[in-house]
Amino acid sequence: MIQDIREYIASVERDRPGDVLRIKEPVDPKYEITAHILELEKRRMYPILFFENVKGYDIPIVGNLFPTPDRVAYTLNTTKDKLFGEWLRREKEPLKPRLVSSGRVQDVVLVGDEVDCNMLPIPTHFEQDGGPYIGSGIFIAKDPDSGARNLSIHRLQLKEKNRFGTSLHSRRTLWNWQRIAEERGKPLEVAVVIGPPPIVTIASSWRGPAGQDELEIAGAFAGEPIEIVKCKTVDIEVPAQAEIVLEGEILPKVREPEGPLGEYTGYASHQSTQNVVTIRAITHRRKPIFHHITAGFTAEHEYLGGNMPRSPMIWKAVRDVVPTVKAVAFSASAPIRYFCYISIRKIHEGQPKQAALAALGADHGIKMVIVVDDDIDVHNENEVIWAVSTRSQADEDWTIIPNVMDSILDPSSKGGVSAKVIVDATKPLEGWKAEKATVPEEALVHARKNLGFA
Repeated sequence: MIQDIREYIASVERDRPGDVLRIKEPVDPKYEITAHILELEKRRMYPILFFENVKGYDIPIVGNLFPTPDRVAYTLNTTKDKLFGEWLRREKEPLKPRLVSSGRVQDVVLVGDEVDCNMLPIPTHFEQDGGPYIGSGIFIAKDPDSGARNLSIHRLQLKEKNRFGTSLHSRRTLWNWQRIAEERGKPLEVAVVIGPPPIVTIASSWRGPAGQDELEIAGAFAGEPIEIVKCKTVDIEVPAQAEIVLEGEILPKVREPEGPLGEYTGYASHQSTQNVVTIRAITHRRKPIFHHITAGFTAEHEYLGGNMPRSPMIWKAVRDVVPTVKAVAFSASAPIRYFCYISIRKIHEGQPKQAALAALGADHGIKMVIVVDDDIDVHNENEVIWAVSTRSQADEDWTIIPNVMDSILDPSSKGGVSAKVIVDATKPLEGWKAEKATVPEEALVHARKNLGFA
């Protein structure tokens, strides 16, 4: 498995030439990186973008690594149709990382007065943003008690040369560890990794039991141990072949205004835990590359943080109560982490609601769960909406559950609390008379051949 973002880009360029687009013309990191991503997405195009000439900087920017299941499947050396199974299989086989004495991420070490994060081409994503934001920074921290390592991505607003604002609004592991350290009057040491091995970026979105060392999960996905080195100023290990690392700490009992930032909802979000990160050291490779994830309602931001990690987790939760679950997907048109689609082979009335309740319990960010029969492709939103339109009645098949924990970034929530909706769009087991109109498979095969789709 490739443990170097440069080798990874070269590999994609070799194997899938249309998947890498190099921009040689000067590009301003203020708004123009985002503009390129949005214009391509309007045309349903999702190449890796390599900005070779960033105005005011000698560090190039690369982005859009993981906007689609197809790209993630390529990274895991599998196919899109096998991705789900491979994810679930590999996460069961964690591999401890391999500590090495040195790594290219420490070719250059800057400490003390040398630390100036203005050297980095940190983009400003949207007009409404509070300033430049690192959207790809993978926080590595250790459990204050067990020492287990966690990987997670949190937004970072540049405020001063060695000071960032951040929001731990996911209310998950890093938020909890920071709270524990703060109660003890201590800062929480962190390393923020920019441009790690691509498999580490994928692992940073993994959802699983608290206490699992997530660098071991990265090794599981890679099929080999991740090489790590000790940081220079904090007691944390980082991928040896990363591009850039910011070593620092989240301050206890310090809060400062942070934001807004255009979030995955498509709105400029003022919601923030207002934490503060100070930087002790910057280490990087010679001539580093700045890996960037565009914020907002963009394909990579949504897929990496929403669909990819949540689907396997929810499938497992549903399978425990409804073993005949077939597939799980999220909406491609709404912020995908809010609308969840589940297909099942229904063998007993009441199973759709049971499946939906399991999904809601597994992920507090879901607002609506639509359950359909196994003849519906949940990855095809047109089919899901067709099932809702023709197989459900709102007074009998729609259920509203009030006052449930929600994402605080949802602008319609009331302080992180909202209503949840369950839609049973499955056919009743008895009394259903409508017959789905179909075309023989051999006719479809012939048509695909004639049209050049085969």
